[in-house]
Amino acid sequence: MNKLSDGLKSASETAKDGLKDGISAARGKAAETSTAAKQKAADALEKSREAAARSVQSSKELAHKAKQKSEETIDRNPLAIVLGGLALGAIVGALLPKSEREEKLLGSTGKKLNSKVKEVAQAAKQAGMDKVDSLGINKDSAREQFRDLVSKASEAVKAAGQAAGAAARKKD
Repeated sequence: MNKLSDGLKSASETAKDGLKDGISAARGKAAETSTAAKQKAADALEKSREAAARSVQSSKELAHKAKQKSEETIDRNPLAIVLGGLALGAIVGALLPKSEREEKLLGSTGKKLNSKVKEVAQAAKQAGMDKVDSLGINKDSAREQFRDLVSKASEAVKAAGQAAGAAARKKD
């Protein structure tokens, strides 16, 4: 029975050693996997932060370019801008209802003046539209520029949202 007892004892020790080795190997593999996952998460976070920073910078540059272009247009054609404003004011004035007092005071002179203002407003409007068209600022180009701006802005918002989501998922 001594041999049987020795065999069982030896088998038991071998099994314990094997179990210890298996647990040790599993711990090592788990530690490696955990370290790799942490590194991938850190890399992804860094890439998201960089993308968000690029998006913010791109948005700032687009806004600056739009501001410069507006300033240049106003500087090149201040008279057209003023005439456009006057025409708009005349149109709004023509659309407002006349008061009784205004009718009494101005009478036929008011009608003539109103007619002349409408002519002037129409001429200013047409001149302004012609100038804007000659500068290449028309409905189609404005629509295309607006689409481009909206597209770029949505890209910036998407990147910022992704970065925010990644930061929110980050566990410290």
